[in-house]
Order: sequence, then C-alpha cells, then structure tokens
Amino acid sequence: MNDSGCRHADFDIRDFGARMEIAPAANRAAINRAIEAASGAGGGRVVVPPGEWRTGTIELRSGVELHLEKGAVIKGSDRQADYNADDIFPENFNSVGEEWSGGHLILAYRAEDVAITGEGVIDGNGGAFFGDTQEDGWFPAYKYGIKLHPLDRDWFRPGPMVTFLLSKRIRLEGVTLRNTPCWTAHFRCCEGLVAQGVTIDADREIANSDGFSIDCTRDVRIADCVVKTGDDGFAIRASCPLHADEHPCENISVENCDVWSCCYGVRFGVGTGMIRNVSFDNCRFHESVDGFSFTPAWINAEKNVYIENIRVRNCVSVESLRPVNIAMPTGDSRVADILFENCRFEALLPSRIRGTVQGRVEDIRFKVCSYRQIGAVRVRQGHAWLRENKKRNRDFLEMDGTVGKVETEDCDPPPLGTRGVLLLSFDDRNFAGWESARPLFAKYGARATFFVSGQIDDDSVRILKHLSSDGHSIGLHGLNHLDADAALEELGAERYYEEEVWPQVDCARKAYVPFETFAYPNCRCSDKTDALLREKGFEHVRGGVRGATPYDLEGVKQADRKPLVTNDAVFFPASELTKRFRIDTIIVGEAYHTDIEEIRACLRRAAERREVLCITSHDIAPGAGHINMKTEWLETILATASECGLAIIGFDELPHAESAST
Repeated sequence: MNDSGCRHADFDIRDFGARMEIAPAANRAAINRAIEAASGAGGGRVVVPPGEWRTGTIELRSGVELHLEKGAVIKGSDRQADYNADDIFPENFNSVGEEWSGGHLILAYRAEDVAITGEGVIDGNGGAFFGDTQEDGWFPAYKYGIKLHPLDRDWFRPGPMVTFLLSKRIRLEGVTLRNTPCWTAHFRCCEGLVAQGVTIDADREIANSDGFSIDCTRDVRIADCVVKTGDDGFAIRASCPLHADEHPCENISVENCDVWSCCYGVRFGVGTGMIRNVSFDNCRFHESVDGFSFTPAWINAEKNVYIENIRVRNCVSVESLRPVNIAMPTGDSRVADILFENCRFEALLPSRIRGTVQGRVEDIRFKVCSYRQIGAVRVRQGHAWLRENKKRNRDFLEMDGTVGKVETEDCDPPPLGTRGVLLLSFDDRNFAGWESARPLFAKYGARATFFVSGQIDDDSVRILKHLSSDGHSIGLHGLNHLDADAALEELGAERYYEEEVWPQVDCARKAYVPFETFAYPNCRCSDKTDALLREKGFEHVRGGVRGATPYDLEGVKQADRKPLVTNDAVFFPASELTKRFRIDTIIVGEAYHTDIEEIRACLRRAAERREVLCITSHDIAPGAGHINMKTEWLETILATASECGLAIIGFDELPHAESAST
C-alpha cells in the first residue's frame, strides 16, 4: 500500500524473463529486474507464480514486497557463480571455520519498507552442498547426525539464506523457509521487523541451520511461527563487528511460537554489544540442548555481551538437557534482570547458573515455574541423543561459581536447602519387598535408595534396574556385610576394598546398574573408611547416628536416650548438604521399638526447620517385624512427608559433597 492507501502494482517475474526451465543465473537476472522495476516505480509487489524457480542471489530493494503465491518455490542454485560475492558490502560476512561463504539466496542491504509474503516456499537447496554420508551426531547437539563439511571445501556452501543488513521496516508473512544451507533468516543492524505465521523447516542434519537470527536489531515482533532447525531456534545476538555500539539488540517480542531445535531453543549472546528488553510469551520449545541458553561469549574476549531485562512468560521447554543454562565467560560480561514466570520445564537435568568474577550474574528470578526430570529422550534416526540420564538431580536449580541475587518463588520443586529433605533407604537383598513397594513410592512421587549386599547376580540386576528406571537410587552395601571400620584395620585399606567393595563395583558396572553411594553395614565406619571410599569415587556414604534409637537389637533400652524429635544429632540443616559426604541415619523397625508417631513428629520437625532426616530399614512388607518396614508405616511416612512438603529423594539426587566433613 502507498501513503494514500492505494495498492502498488504487481510485477510478475515472468514479464521480466523468468522461466522455470532456464538456468539459475538467467532467473536471477530476471527476478532482480522485476525488483528494480518495482522499486523504481515507488514500490510494488513482485509476484512469484506457482512452480519451482531456480535462482541465485535475489537482492530486495526499498518499497518491494516479494510475494510467493501458493505452490511457488524459489530454489537456490548449487553454483558459486550464481551468488553474490563475499565482499559485496562492508557488513557482509562469512565463516572459514564453519565453512560457509558470504553468499545469500535473498539479500537486502539498507532497504526500507520491504517484505516477503505469501503461501509459497523459499528453499535453500541445502542438501545439494553435502554428500550423502553424515557423521554421527554427538550429544546433545546434532542428535539426528550431522552434515558439517560441504563438498566444495574451497567455496564451501552459501551463508545465511535470507539476510537483511541495515534495513528498516521489514515484514515476513506466511512464507515457508526450508532446507537452508546455513542460518535461515538473519537480521543484522535492522530496525522494525514483523514476522507473522512463518514456517522454518531446516534440514536437521545440516550444522549451523539456525532459525531466526536477530543480531543488533531493534523493534522486533515475531508471532505464530513454527521453527524446526538443526541448530538454534532463535539466536539473539549482538555480534556486528562494525556497528554493535550504536545498534543494541533490543525491544524484541516473540509470541505463540513452536520451536524444535537440535541446539538451543533460544540463545542469548555472542558478540560484544548489548541485548535488552526481550520477551518470549506462550511459546513451546522441544528437543533442545537447552531451552534457553545465555552465552555472553562464543569465543571469550576482553569485552563480551551484556544481557538484561529478559522476560519469559507462560512458556514450555520439554525434552531438553536443561531448561535454562546461564554460562558466564571469564571476560567482562553481564546477565541481569531475567524473569521466568509461569513456565513448565521437563529436562534431563535442572536449570543451571554458572557465574564468574568478571562474568556477572544478578537478579535472576523464577516465579511459579515447575521442573520435572525425565530419564531419557527419544532416539532419532538410529542416533541415541541420550537414552538414560545417569545423574539424578531433581532439584529445580543448580548454581556454582560467583552468582549474585537469584530468587525462586512458588517453584516446584523448591531448591534443596530451602526445604527439608527425607532420605529413605533400605538394605541387603529384600528384592521381593522392594519390588512390591514400587506402586506406593510412585503414588507419592517419592524416591528412595536401595543398598544391596552380596553378589550382584542376574536376578538382583533385574530388580535393581526396575527400581532405577523408577528414579530410585541404587547403592552398594558390601559383598560380605563386613563391619567396615574393623575390617579395614584388620585387612588394610586396599585389601578391604578389593575383597569387600570391588567385587560389587565390578559386577554393577558390567551390568550397567548405576550406583554412586555405599552404606556401611551395621553403620560401622570411621574417618579412614570415609577417606578410602571418597578416594575410590563414591559420591556419598551412609553411616549411623549412635545412641539415637530407643532399644538396641537385644531389646535393652539405651541409657539417657532422648526422644528422637529432640535429638539434634538425628538432623542437620539442608543448607549443609554440599558439605556432607557421609549422611548418618536412624534405623526403624520393631526390634528398635519404633513409634511411628514419633517418626511423624521427626518429619514435621525436618520440614519446619528445613533439615535433613535419614531413615533406614530393610524389607518392606505388611506386618513386617525385626528391623523391617511395615507397608502401612511406609505409607504413613510418605503421606506425612508429602503433606509437610519434604523432598523425598534418593542419595543420587544429593549435591556433590565439596568437602569430607560429616
């Protein structure tokens, strides 16, 4: 439309010599003649009719709308000569390291009021630049496999397929962008972009096939788009080497989009400029390494990207490695004022924030967000992205390094250290009882730890794998159930380990039974046993609280025994979990004259004071006696702990112990 509201004229590419049967170079010349005519007329719509139109670089001009009718396909040439030169403009770019040129299929430079619309397709012909052989993908990016090295290693492959440089008032509407040989749609140092109802369908085997790349560009609205890529879905960058200082990447709104990505659903970062005032609302991200990644540096520099005022609301990130990952470089950078609100996350691992002294992280907020850990993701075309998650950490958020203010409000699960923790563990070889209790644990979403003694044979492996697949932790309890402190003194550290611990370690590894922890038989241990097992790679060991239970195994009441709920030795603050290599437990069962109401009082105390309580038994069965857990007791414990808001988790979900303190 012109200023008076009248529609500009249409310019059919056939009227300028375009033909489906002619060479791409000839179509390139014809289409560009139509564009020049439309621009010279003060603006117009260049129409691409149905059919496949093979061409080289199309250069859009001010006032021109490139309109692809339904059934129309603009398809990229596979010849270098049909594309623009790398040095066509000072701001153009290429990558020798990633092996792509500065050639583009659609290119606009310093254009204004320009658009690409219609129900047709722009096809970059990406597969033509690679052989049939693909390399195996590596986890987690390129899970479909990877086409990385183009056939022509001197020319490489074309660069970003649709590229706008230093342009204003850009509109993309309705079109499909597919089979890009590199980034799909790149906007650098532009102002005013609206993309509505666009479909990006990249070859997920081609490396660097990012979806929308918004670079040093302001005033952007992207809505109702579908993005499927072999790299980042959205790349929000500040990486123009010539104009980053005067072109902050800012005022960007993305709404109601669905994104499938082999790398990051959204990547914030890369460059030396500023990214600010960005919002994502009501979007869904699938199959990404990270749903949202903050990477202020691709290659660390003295000055990297500053990122601030990012709002993510009502979004979903599923089947990823991590929902949110903030990884700061050692150079000058900043990530601040970031909000995730009403978001649902499902991933192999929790969100993570890793700060450095120079890479400043501050004012990060998660409000009313949920995280559910998944154990595996789907396999793609014979390539296992990740079949099983070996690290069970169902906490909402991990943090390390130098990190400023981080808040979680009404998030599920609350971070460990901000709520109490119940560690339930069961010992020896009570496989039938453990198996029968699986539905009860599932009912309350609870996980426990099962410490197996004796030989790890085929029968035990089957049950242990069932328990592990439910999310429970598996630990070792010694081949011969020896008192560790006495056996170590008698045999020496190495012989004790080789005869008592190593046979279980060896069998578990060969059977692919995951384990990270060891429970001392009869809770007998010492500083020497702790040091030995830590040296051998165990993440935690389980000992015992001495003198806490009412009666010993002979039924003799222990002198000066306090009620459990008042015995501070039974509990420790959840905030100290990272300092605890050995976790001490109390044992319940009729042999100890356990009072289940007293156990419930302990659970309530742990919840109120944000403490850790570890409870151990052996078998699980109705009417169980001795040092076993009655099924009705287990349900009472699980129900009470759930009501109180305790985290009911296994030992493998505990954070890594930073020191050897107990």
